Amino acid sequence: MKNNRSEIKKIGRVVLIGRPNTGKSSLLNALMSQKVAITSPLPQTTRKNSRVVYGDDRGKIIFSDTPGIIGKVDDLIGKRINQEAPKELNQADIVLMIVDISRPKNEEENKVIGLIRKINTKKVLVYNKIDIAKGPKDHLPEYNYLEEEFDKSIGISAIKEKNIKGLINIIFELLPTKKNKETEYMIESLDKGNKPKMGINSKDYIAEIIREKIYLFLREEVPYSVDVRVDNVVDKRKLILIKATILTTAERYKKMIIGKSGKKIKEVGYNARKELELMSGRKIFLDLMVELDKHWPEREVEK
Repeated sequence: MKNNRSEIKKIGRVVLIGRPNTGKSSLLNALMSQKVAITSPLPQTTRKNSRVVYGDDRGKIIFSDTPGIIGKVDDLIGKRINQEAPKELNQADIVLMIVDISRPKNEEENKVIGLIRKINTKKVLVYNKIDIAKGPKDHLPEYNYLEEEFDKSIGISAIKEKNIKGLINIIFELLPTKKNKETEYMIESLDKGNKPKMGINSKDYIAEIIREKIYLFLREEVPYSVDVRVDNVVDKRKLILIKATILTTAERYKKMIIGKSGKKIKEVGYNARKELELMSGRKIFLDLMVELDKHWPEREVEK
Protein backbone atom coordinates (compact mmCIF):
# COMPACT_ATOMS: atom_id res chain seq x y z
CA MET A 1 0.00 0.00 0.00
CA LYS A 2 1.33 3.43 -0.97
CA ASN A 3 2.08 6.09 1.58
CA ASN A 4 -0.71 8.66 1.14
CA ARG A 5 1.32 11.32 2.87
CA SER A 6 3.88 11.32 0.06
CA GLU A 7 1.13 11.59 -2.57
CA ILE A 8 -0.47 14.74 -1.09
CA LYS A 9 1.38 17.79 -2.35
CA LYS A 10 0.67 21.02 -0.51
CA ILE A 11 0.91 24.42 -2.14
CA GLY A 12 0.56 27.75 -0.39
CA ARG A 13 1.75 31.29 0.29
CA VAL A 14 3.67 32.24 3.43
CA VAL A 15 4.32 35.88 4.34
CA LEU A 16 7.13 37.03 6.65
CA ILE A 17 6.31 40.17 8.62
CA GLY A 18 7.91 42.07 11.50
CA ARG A 19 9.51 45.32 12.56
CA PRO A 20 12.83 46.34 10.93
CA ASN A 21 15.92 44.22 11.63
CA THR A 22 14.14 41.24 13.14
CA GLY A 23 15.97 39.02 10.64
CA LYS A 24 13.24 38.41 8.04
CA SER A 25 15.60 38.52 5.07
CA SER A 26 18.19 36.39 6.89
CA LEU A 27 15.42 33.89 7.63
CA LEU A 28 14.37 33.81 3.98
CA ASN A 29 17.97 33.07 3.00
CA ALA A 30 18.12 30.29 5.60
CA LEU A 31 14.82 28.79 4.43
CA MET A 32 16.07 28.75 0.84
CA SER A 33 19.61 27.58 1.77
CA GLN A 34 20.82 30.32 -0.56
CA LYS A 35 21.10 34.08 -0.57
CA VAL A 36 17.94 35.44 -2.20
CA ALA A 37 17.48 38.59 -0.09
CA ILE A 38 19.91 41.34 0.84
CA THR A 39 20.66 42.06 4.49
CA SER A 40 22.34 44.79 6.53
CA PRO A 41 22.21 46.15 10.09
CA LEU A 42 20.26 49.20 8.87
CA PRO A 43 16.46 49.45 8.83
CA GLN A 44 14.79 49.98 5.43
CA THR A 45 17.30 47.65 3.75
CA THR A 46 14.35 45.71 2.31
CA ARG A 47 12.17 48.18 0.42
CA LYS A 48 9.85 45.95 -1.60
CA ASN A 49 8.02 42.67 -1.22
CA SER A 50 10.02 39.84 -2.77
CA ARG A 51 8.84 36.32 -3.55
CA VAL A 52 10.70 33.05 -3.95
CA VAL A 53 9.57 29.44 -4.27
CA TYR A 54 10.63 26.67 -1.89
CA GLY A 55 9.94 23.05 -2.79
CA ASP A 56 10.51 19.56 -1.44
CA ASP A 57 8.68 16.23 -1.67
CA ARG A 58 5.82 17.63 0.45
CA GLY A 59 4.93 20.43 -1.94
CA LYS A 60 5.79 24.04 -2.81
CA ILE A 61 5.68 27.28 -0.86
CA ILE A 62 5.80 30.87 -2.08
CA PHE A 63 7.68 32.80 0.59
CA SER A 64 7.11 36.58 0.61
CA ASP A 65 9.68 38.72 2.40
CA THR A 66 8.21 42.11 3.36
CA PRO A 67 9.92 45.33 4.48
CA GLY A 68 9.98 45.98 8.22
CA ILE A 69 7.03 47.97 9.58
CA ILE A 70 8.39 51.38 10.63
CA GLY A 71 6.92 53.27 13.58
CA LYS A 72 7.12 56.95 12.66
CA VAL A 73 7.67 57.86 9.01
CA ASP A 74 7.96 61.31 7.51
CA ASP A 75 9.77 60.58 4.24
CA LEU A 76 8.33 59.35 0.93
CA ILE A 77 10.30 56.10 0.84
CA GLY A 78 9.36 55.24 4.43
CA LYS A 79 5.66 55.80 3.73
CA ARG A 80 5.86 53.65 0.61
CA ILE A 81 7.68 50.90 2.50
CA ASN A 82 4.94 50.72 5.17
CA GLN A 83 2.38 50.03 2.44
CA GLU A 84 4.21 46.94 1.15
CA ALA A 85 3.50 44.33 3.85
CA PRO A 86 -0.33 44.82 3.96
CA LYS A 87 -0.46 44.05 0.20
CA GLU A 88 0.89 40.55 0.84
CA LEU A 89 -1.00 39.70 4.02
CA ASN A 90 -4.39 39.38 2.35
CA GLN A 91 -2.99 36.72 0.00
CA ALA A 92 -1.34 34.61 2.72
CA ASP A 93 -2.20 31.05 3.74
CA ILE A 94 0.20 31.43 6.67
CA VAL A 95 1.75 34.50 8.27
CA LEU A 96 5.08 34.28 10.10
CA MET A 97 5.51 37.11 12.60
CA ILE A 98 9.25 37.39 13.20
CA VAL A 99 10.29 38.94 16.51
CA ASP A 100 13.83 39.66 17.69
CA ILE A 101 13.87 38.47 21.28
CA SER A 102 17.29 40.05 21.87
CA ARG A 103 15.57 43.49 21.77
CA PRO A 104 12.74 44.87 23.91
CA LYS A 105 9.25 44.92 22.41
CA ASN A 106 8.29 48.37 21.12
CA GLU A 107 5.62 50.39 19.31
CA GLU A 108 6.63 49.02 15.91
CA GLU A 109 5.85 45.53 17.16
CA ASN A 110 2.40 46.76 18.19
CA LYS A 111 1.80 48.04 14.65
CA VAL A 112 2.69 44.61 13.27
CA ILE A 113 0.38 42.88 15.76
CA GLY A 114 -2.42 45.26 14.75
CA LEU A 115 -2.02 44.28 11.09
CA ILE A 116 -1.99 40.56 11.89
CA ARG A 117 -5.12 40.79 14.03
CA LYS A 118 -7.06 42.09 11.03
CA ILE A 119 -6.56 38.95 8.95
CA ASN A 120 -8.10 35.51 9.35
CA THR A 121 -5.40 32.99 8.50
CA LYS A 122 -2.95 30.59 10.14
CA LYS A 123 -0.25 32.39 12.12
CA VAL A 124 3.15 31.37 13.48
CA LEU A 125 5.09 33.37 16.06
CA VAL A 126 8.81 33.03 15.26
CA TYR A 127 11.25 33.95 18.05
CA ASN A 128 14.44 34.86 16.19
CA LYS A 129 18.01 35.40 17.48
CA ILE A 130 17.81 32.79 20.23
CA ASP A 131 21.61 32.49 19.84
CA ILE A 132 22.21 36.01 21.24
CA ALA A 133 19.17 36.43 23.51
CA LYS A 134 21.11 35.66 26.68
CA GLY A 135 21.12 37.30 30.12
CA PRO A 136 20.11 40.99 29.89
CA LYS A 137 19.46 40.54 26.16
CA ASP A 138 16.79 37.89 26.75
CA HIS A 139 13.44 39.62 26.17
CA LEU A 140 11.40 36.46 25.53
CA PRO A 141 9.00 37.14 28.45
CA GLU A 142 7.89 40.35 26.70
CA TYR A 143 6.60 38.30 23.76
CA ASN A 144 5.33 35.09 25.39
CA TYR A 145 1.83 36.43 26.02
CA LEU A 146 1.28 36.68 22.25
CA GLU A 147 1.34 32.90 21.82
CA GLU A 148 -2.39 32.54 22.55
CA GLU A 149 -3.11 34.52 19.36
CA PHE A 150 -0.98 32.22 17.20
CA ASP A 151 -1.44 28.65 15.95
CA LYS A 152 2.19 27.74 16.61
CA SER A 153 5.39 29.26 17.98
CA ILE A 154 9.04 28.33 17.55
CA GLY A 155 12.46 29.68 18.56
CA ILE A 156 15.08 29.94 15.81
CA SER A 157 18.36 31.53 14.83
CA ALA A 158 18.24 32.58 11.17
CA ILE A 159 21.95 33.46 11.10
CA LYS A 160 23.01 30.16 12.72
CA GLU A 161 20.30 28.28 10.73
CA LYS A 162 19.02 26.72 13.94
CA ASN A 163 15.52 25.12 13.95
CA ILE A 164 14.91 26.11 10.31
CA LYS A 165 13.81 22.59 9.40
CA GLY A 166 11.46 22.63 12.38
CA LEU A 167 9.89 25.84 11.09
CA ILE A 168 9.44 24.35 7.60
CA ASN A 169 7.78 21.29 9.19
CA ILE A 170 5.32 23.58 11.02
CA ILE A 171 4.53 25.43 7.79
CA PHE A 172 3.73 22.23 5.88
CA GLU A 173 1.63 21.04 8.80
CA LEU A 174 -0.47 24.23 8.69
CA LEU A 175 -0.72 24.63 4.92
CA PRO A 176 -4.17 23.84 3.49
CA THR A 177 -4.57 20.73 1.33
CA LYS A 178 -7.03 22.53 -0.93
CA LYS A 179 -5.29 23.82 -4.05
CA ASN A 180 -5.45 27.46 -5.11
CA LYS A 181 -5.19 28.01 -8.88
CA GLU A 182 -3.89 31.56 -8.48
CA THR A 183 -1.08 30.35 -6.22
CA GLU A 184 -0.26 27.47 -8.60
CA TYR A 185 -0.07 29.90 -11.52
CA MET A 186 2.22 32.22 -9.54
CA ILE A 187 4.54 29.31 -8.69
CA GLU A 188 4.74 28.34 -12.36
CA SER A 189 5.54 31.94 -13.31
CA LEU A 190 8.28 32.25 -10.67
CA ASP A 191 9.81 28.89 -11.60
CA LYS A 192 9.96 29.87 -15.29
CA GLY A 193 12.04 32.95 -14.55
CA ASN A 194 15.28 33.26 -12.63
CA LYS A 195 13.64 32.54 -9.30
CA PRO A 196 13.83 31.09 -6.71
CA LYS A 197 17.54 30.95 -7.42
CA MET A 198 17.75 34.51 -8.71
CA GLY A 199 20.37 34.62 -11.41
CA ILE A 200 22.88 37.08 -12.79
CA ASN A 201 20.45 38.20 -15.50
CA SER A 202 18.15 39.83 -12.99
CA LYS A 203 18.90 43.57 -13.09
CA ASP A 204 16.81 44.12 -9.98
CA TYR A 205 18.79 41.56 -8.01
CA ILE A 206 22.13 42.98 -9.18
CA ALA A 207 20.94 46.42 -8.05
CA GLU A 208 19.98 45.00 -4.65
CA ILE A 209 23.42 43.40 -4.16
CA ILE A 210 25.12 46.72 -4.92
CA ARG A 211 22.76 48.61 -2.60
CA GLU A 212 23.46 46.09 0.17
CA LYS A 213 27.19 46.76 -0.12
CA ILE A 214 26.60 50.52 0.03
CA TYR A 215 24.68 50.04 3.29
CA LEU A 216 27.32 47.71 4.73
CA PHE A 217 30.32 49.92 3.94
CA LEU A 218 28.78 53.35 4.51
CA ARG A 219 26.34 52.53 7.36
CA GLU A 220 24.87 55.70 8.89
CA GLU A 221 26.92 57.98 6.64
CA VAL A 222 24.44 57.62 3.78
CA PRO A 223 21.26 56.31 5.40
CA TYR A 224 18.38 56.03 2.91
CA SER A 225 19.40 58.56 0.28
CA VAL A 226 20.67 56.02 -2.25
CA ASP A 227 19.23 53.87 -5.00
CA VAL A 228 20.89 51.78 -7.69
CA ARG A 229 20.04 51.64 -11.38
CA VAL A 230 21.53 48.85 -13.49
CA ASP A 231 22.02 50.42 -16.92
CA ASN A 232 23.40 47.49 -18.86
CA VAL A 233 24.27 43.79 -18.56
CA VAL A 234 26.26 42.31 -21.45
CA ASP A 235 27.33 38.66 -21.62
CA LYS A 236 30.72 38.46 -23.35
CA ARG A 237 31.07 34.68 -22.81
CA LYS A 238 34.37 34.97 -20.95
CA LEU A 239 32.92 37.59 -18.61
CA ILE A 240 29.77 39.59 -17.89
CA LEU A 241 29.94 43.36 -18.19
CA ILE A 242 27.68 45.28 -15.80
CA LYS A 243 27.24 49.03 -15.85
CA ALA A 244 25.35 50.54 -12.90
CA THR A 245 24.67 53.97 -11.47
CA ILE A 246 24.32 54.83 -7.78
CA LEU A 247 21.73 57.58 -7.36
CA THR A 248 21.84 59.92 -4.37
CA THR A 249 19.96 63.05 -3.33
CA ALA A 250 22.76 65.39 -2.19
CA GLU A 251 26.26 66.39 -3.24
CA ARG A 252 27.62 65.62 0.25
CA TYR A 253 26.32 62.03 -0.03
CA LYS A 254 27.86 61.70 -3.49
CA LYS A 255 31.26 62.65 -2.04
CA MET A 256 30.84 60.15 0.81
CA ILE A 257 29.95 57.32 -1.60
CA ILE A 258 32.96 58.04 -3.79
CA GLY A 259 35.28 58.56 -0.81
CA LYS A 260 38.77 59.98 -0.74
CA SER A 261 40.57 59.07 -3.98
CA GLY A 262 37.57 56.87 -4.86
CA LYS A 263 38.26 54.48 -1.96
CA LYS A 264 34.65 53.90 -0.87
CA ILE A 265 33.15 53.27 -4.29
CA LYS A 266 36.02 50.89 -5.08
CA GLU A 267 35.29 49.00 -1.86
CA VAL A 268 31.58 48.78 -2.69
CA GLY A 269 32.32 47.71 -6.27
CA TYR A 270 34.90 45.10 -5.29
CA ASN A 271 32.63 43.39 -2.76
CA ALA A 272 29.57 43.52 -5.01
CA ARG A 273 31.58 42.05 -7.88
CA LYS A 274 32.97 39.22 -5.73
CA GLU A 275 29.50 38.23 -4.56
CA LEU A 276 28.06 38.32 -8.08
CA GLU A 277 30.96 36.16 -9.31
CA LEU A 278 30.38 33.68 -6.51
CA MET A 279 26.67 33.45 -7.31
CA SER A 280 27.04 33.24 -11.10
CA GLY A 281 30.24 31.23 -11.38
CA ARG A 282 31.36 33.79 -13.98
CA LYS A 283 33.91 36.58 -14.16
CA ILE A 284 32.31 40.00 -13.68
CA PHE A 285 33.42 43.45 -14.77
CA LEU A 286 31.43 46.00 -12.74
CA ASP A 287 31.48 49.66 -13.78
CA LEU A 288 29.99 51.87 -11.05
CA MET A 289 29.14 55.56 -11.37
CA VAL A 290 27.58 57.98 -8.84
CA GLU A 291 24.93 60.43 -10.01
CA LEU A 292 23.18 63.27 -8.20
CA ASP A 293 19.41 62.86 -8.62
CA LYS A 294 17.19 64.66 -6.09
CA HIS A 295 14.00 63.22 -7.54
CA TRP A 296 14.64 59.46 -7.48
CA PRO A 297 12.55 58.99 -4.27
CA GLU A 298 9.50 60.52 -5.98
CA ARG A 299 9.91 58.22 -9.00
CA GLU A 300 10.38 55.23 -6.71
CA VAL A 301 7.12 55.96 -4.89
CA GLU A 302 5.24 56.30 -8.19
CA LYS A 303 6.28 52.80 -9.37
